[in-house]
Amino acid sequence: MKNISLAVLFLISTKILASVETPEMSDDNGYVEPFKMFDNVYYIGDKWVSSYAVETSSGLVIIDTLDFPYGKWIPTNLKKLGLEEKPVTHIIVTHGHSDHVGGAEYLQSLYGSRVIMTEKGLELAKDQANKSSGMNKFLPPDVKSFAQDSSGIVVGGTEFKFYITPGHTEGDLSIDFMAKDNGQLYRAFVVGGHGVNFQKPGLAKKFMASMARIRRLAIESPAVTVNLSNHPHKNNLFANRDKSIRGENKNIFISRENFSRFIEQQEILAAEKIREQLESK
Repeated sequence: MKNISLAVLFLISTKILASVETPEMSDDNGYVEPFKMFDNVYYIGDKWVSSYAVETSSGLVIIDTLDFPYGKWIPTNLKKLGLEEKPVTHIIVTHGHSDHVGGAEYLQSLYGSRVIMTEKGLELAKDQANKSSGMNKFLPPDVKSFAQDSSGIVVGGTEFKFYITPGHTEGDLSIDFMAKDNGQLYRAFVVGGHGVNFQKPGLAKKFMASMARIRRLAIESPAVTVNLSNHPHKNNLFANRDKSIRGENKNIFISRENFSRFIEQQEILAAEKIREQLESK
């Protein structure tokens, strides 16, 4: 009886969220027209938070889902890209902050997707969902099994490797897969969380250790040459998009230096914040 009641409550809550009005697709709201980055990678995020669709032979994998209700833009973005007929088989969430996980349950209910995140990531998502309110009220996704460190999945011939890299939150999930450009493969990496966190003891130290680990992972052959940051300003996404529109000969999103600079910047910023934190005590 209890399980039936919970299922009914879930269905009612899902219908309520589905009835929330989709925000106007305006610049003031942060809307960005979706665009193709690689043969198999598309940007479907907004001005402030990244979301990517990765096309495989069996369907789409969405990485991060924006805050709710802005995640409701994602189906429209897929349609604009001509991807609306492809099943969304998986949703991967980098961490449990609402701007990354807020739209996951809505998309999961819409597509029947399998959601992948860490156990700590889901714990944070549930806490954030409980605190959410008004038009931003969201539900945590249903996660059947959790991503484990150094694990992975293969979806339609595309392998996604997972690394738990805490520091921004306890459950940051970094993702590694191959992007395709004119038949060539390039190793892409999504860092699970940017910015050191002082809210819990030891997170700052874990952040530095995670950045050092990612730096080591990135130089393993084939080296990472595609930086799919989960915030677009962190990898100069829109500046590179604009260069691409102007007709650069090569794919501007392929740059080993871009990723190494990004990691270095995260380490420098974190070290400065740690020093400021120590000096304030």
